[in-house]
Amino acid sequence: MSSAEMLGHLISFDTTSCNSNFLLIEFAEAFLRDQGIETIRADYAPGKTNLVASIGPAVDGGVVLSGHTDTVPVTGQTWVTDPFTMTDVDGDLFGRGTCDMKGFLACCLAAAPHLKARNLARPVHLVFSCDEEVSCEGVIPAVRRFGHDMPTPSVCVVGEPTMMDVMTGQKACQAFVTTITGVEAHSSKPALGWSALNEANLLITEINTIAQEMRDKENKDCPFDPAFTTVHVGAVHSGTTVNIVPNLATISWEARLLPDQDTGEIRDRVARFVKARNEIIRATYPDAGIETDNYVNVPGLEPEPDGEAKSLAMRLTGSNRTGVVSYGTEAGHFQAAGMSTVICGPGSIDQAHKPDEFIAASQLVECDRFLAQLGDELSTP
Repeated sequence: MSSAEMLGHLISFDTTSCNSNFLLIEFAEAFLRDQGIETIRADYAPGKTNLVASIGPAVDGGVVLSGHTDTVPVTGQTWVTDPFTMTDVDGDLFGRGTCDMKGFLACCLAAAPHLKARNLARPVHLVFSCDEEVSCEGVIPAVRRFGHDMPTPSVCVVGEPTMMDVMTGQKACQAFVTTITGVEAHSSKPALGWSALNEANLLITEINTIAQEMRDKENKDCPFDPAFTTVHVGAVHSGTTVNIVPNLATISWEARLLPDQDTGEIRDRVARFVKARNEIIRATYPDAGIETDNYVNVPGLEPEPDGEAKSLAMRLTGSNRTGVVSYGTEAGHFQAAGMSTVICGPGSIDQAHKPDEFIAASQLVECDRFLAQLGDELSTP
């Protein structure tokens, strides 16, 4: 089966992150087992699992090919084509997940029989993960299997869409929701209450101050765009009507950190500010106050100047240059587990998460070639 044909099958499964990914996993399991390739599952949550398949000898030093099975929703988007039926329009393959990132999964599955037929000296491990679009944490149970009851790989290629360019770094991402509880009062006597909205304003001012300080630390030699850590307030909700002092406010905010930055710096600074404000608030209103939930922590991918993954991917692509990405991926989890890691996969991130998502069929061909050369690289003469 070609990678394009395989992609058509994968697109037919609605694996929006709010749904189970079991049907797609079962399809992949059956296909791989028909090729004589054993698989295991690494469960993450009810209805969500990771598929891990190993091709070749059970020895350390193999290569992981990793991609996520879940997609973002189509809700509220207007599509010209059916998002769950792959449609070929002049060589562009339309459907939800074609680019992000079932195209890479399809190439891996299509390559599996050929890799199985090779005399591999080092194994190839396929990891099909879950919940990447929610938190990037779904893959963790799969990563933990390596070096525990499975061999320890030395390299990981995360196949997010990069147009098959080799990306050696990504920013870390932290997302927060801060909830502020105030005390309602009539607006004619605001001193009888405590405005949650006013407290939200103070916290937003502090977050914006931190954002400006990060911008002032811009490093022109840094490969990221922008070349500094960004801090951003994305949503604020508060108030019911003009004549009531608001008793509730929520702030959604995030930080995208350079990979070498202390991951606790911004979180801890905001926590200190909140602690000081809570001491003031609760001296008068013990039930009021500010609480923050740090609900997303995506580790960054730190560039490895002489990394094995970088060298391997550059040989396989024939490229003499690398780059970095600002969007989040699972790559940092593999690097943290001791694997040299890069991001390299078919398609453009510019097509992801939007109506009429597509991948050029030529990108699948390029990825097929990459995987065939990987088989050459890992095979004994």
